[in-house]
Amino acid sequence: MNDLTLPFFLSGENPAQERFREASELFALFSYLKVQRFGVFSIRESLQAVGESRDGSLQGFHLSAEETWQSVQHMDTLGVGVVELPAYPANQQGQAANRSLIERTQAEGLAIECAAHARCAAADIYAAQQAGFGRIHMYIGTSPIKQATANASIAQLAEKAFESVRLARQLGFISVRVSTEDAFRTTLDDYAAFYSALQQRLAAAELQIDGIGIPDTVGLSSPPELGDRIAILQQVGIGFNFLECHIHNDIGNADRMYVDTLLLCQRLGMCMLPDFSILGIGERNGTIGLSSLLEAIYRRLILLYPRKMADIRRAMRERLGELPSGELFVNRYRDMDAFFYRILSRSGFIFDRSPFSANTEFDGSGVHADTTARAYQLALREHRGQAATDIGNSAYAGALPPYDTGLRTPVLACFGCGKANVRFWRERANLHLRTAAELRERLRTAGADPEQTGEAAVDELIASMIRSHSITYNGITHHEAMALIELFYSPERQVRA
Repeated sequence: MNDLTLPFFLSGENPAQERFREASELFALFSYLKVQRFGVFSIRESLQAVGESRDGSLQGFHLSAEETWQSVQHMDTLGVGVVELPAYPANQQGQAANRSLIERTQAEGLAIECAAHARCAAADIYAAQQAGFGRIHMYIGTSPIKQATANASIAQLAEKAFESVRLARQLGFISVRVSTEDAFRTTLDDYAAFYSALQQRLAAAELQIDGIGIPDTVGLSSPPELGDRIAILQQVGIGFNFLECHIHNDIGNADRMYVDTLLLCQRLGMCMLPDFSILGIGERNGTIGLSSLLEAIYRRLILLYPRKMADIRRAMRERLGELPSGELFVNRYRDMDAFFYRILSRSGFIFDRSPFSANTEFDGSGVHADTTARAYQLALREHRGQAATDIGNSAYAGALPPYDTGLRTPVLACFGCGKANVRFWRERANLHLRTAAELRERLRTAGADPEQTGEAAVDELIASMIRSHSITYNGITHHEAMALIELFYSPERQVRA
């Protein structure tokens, strides 16, 4: 896996220099990535590029069925190994789209594999199987915040992860990954306890996992911190074939961390699959794009040998080589980026990779904002005022620019709207559930269970309606989304029979 073949641009250079060693290792990453089929293309991450504009309208990014297919085709021709899609049972339209895409990739004989991004929850695992996925990437929260909000100990979370792995194997998944979704907000003691307990249960049941995810959802990690977690995995003896690293670009250092992580794993002889998304968009600032990752390696080589830019560029093109079609790899990924930009321009989606852009304070992701709000509510048990706010913000500190005020506010993320978003907006507007009789009638009209009149069930229904309308009309305004909420909620508190 470690290809340290001397590139021609280093011929004649002093091998005792530190930059010589570093350049040799960096250049070997092109072969390292090719062997591992470059990593995981996360359509799921890309579709969570959402936010609220200054005028209150919603912006989002949506791929049609044909655009999704073309994206997968681009990745397949580049040799990318895995495309990741969301597998959430509540989103029936999304599940149908997943099933159709998987069937098409198989019918067309594509080599790329589809992986389901799923919670460690039986409903998600069954949904992934029913959609036809062969791989499943499961995640579970283990940080103190997640333990408190789930009302579960590390031992209980490890047991839940084990039961999910066992179910996935029973259902025939050929590749199973487990990830602590907040690895760098989980203490090292808890991290060790989780994987130690999981390994003991797996060994007793004669089961194993294929991969482990180590995500940095705030973009603040460092190679030593990553090394601490790899050391724990080795110490507890849990077996895996690959590490998958998911690094957000909140403070703009994801390029560096991806390259440093690849170098570390290359030295250790580990297979590391980087996550990447469409042009680096996603939740707030997302994981980087494939072209960004390759160019980050190229830029670091140029910094080491600035006078050899032309030779380094030629060596990189030759190392990445030709595709089976005869087209140069670097030309193909250039055309792929142009394809993505055309989609963005047609949809009117505007994004800025800078985490401190003028629009940052209006951006947000429902799941991340919900975690921030939950952390704040927990902090209020022991703190007040700014102290509680600071603790709440620390849940996703890297996402907040210096001028962000108060708590990060969840937005009605049209294409990725969840019940946490709905709850925030109706509480902010001081809305209350309509009378039981009126609510049952409206639920019946919406084709929902008229007896499910609790706030959680109603919020989930509204979120699914917002998602459906957004996909149908390629986005809806904030006012239109609020109108859907007000079908079931009223400004006046009413007596419920």
